[in-house]
Amino acid sequence: TMSCFAKLKRQSTKYRTEKTYPTKAAEKQDNVKKNRYKDIVPFDHTRVKLSLSTSKHDSDYINANFIKGVFGARAYIATQGPLPNTVLDFWRMLWEYNVQVST
Repeated sequence: TMSCFAKLKRQSTKYRTEKTYPTKAAEKQDNVKKNRYKDIVPFDHTRVKLSLSTSKHDSDYINANFIKGVFGARAYIATQGPLPNTVLDFWRMLWEYNVQVST
């Protein structure tokens, strides 16, 4: 039988190849440098958008998606580890969405 990881990898490849879910925001020239990996980008329809600005150069883009959970469509956030040029965006996201870690 196929492992869960293999199924997810196959499905992810299919979504990217067939453009099932657009990733236009991640593909914008200014945002490409904010993605750690070129093949792991947020879907437009579930991506986290930043509205808190710390400077005029801030944008609403971060490589992060909302994930459904028991408590609704935005129960969790899946994101990449921040890059040197996205650390501030990462902290903006944590602050804006009041992200908490439960133990």
